[in-house]
Amino acid sequence: MTERKFTPPTQFPAEYVDGLGSKVVILGRGPHEAFPFIGHDAHGCAECWTKLGGYYIGSTSPYDLYDIPKRISTWHNVYDDWVSCECSARSDADAMHHSVDDYLTEERLCVYRIERDPDGGNPEIFVEDV
Repeated sequence: MTERKFTPPTQFPAEYVDGLGSKVVILGRGPHEAFPFIGHDAHGCAECWTKLGGYYIGSTSPYDLYDIPKRISTWHNVYDDWVSCECSARSDADAMHHSVDDYLTEERLCVYRIERDPDGGNPEIFVEDV
């Protein structure tokens, strides 16, 4: 996986991903100083991790924990024969539509919300009403 950070949880349960991209849940803290975080992996197997999210002490592992990557959302106005450039918020898409409304003879059909990973992968398109 790409290099990412691990932010120790302050509330439980807390969700993370491991180095393989599988979901991991930390259920709480245990008494062991070297491996204080106790939880389960994507298969439901009980596991423990270091305070830095490591699966082993002193070496990296594909089972080390990482923060779940944030998804990026963009909004696009959709017209009969064209789609507008991206906006960083739905309110911006609405404002853009109203600012060009005087020049348009066609109505806005809908708004596309596109969510993707920071690297551009795993895109999903959602259709929102006007």
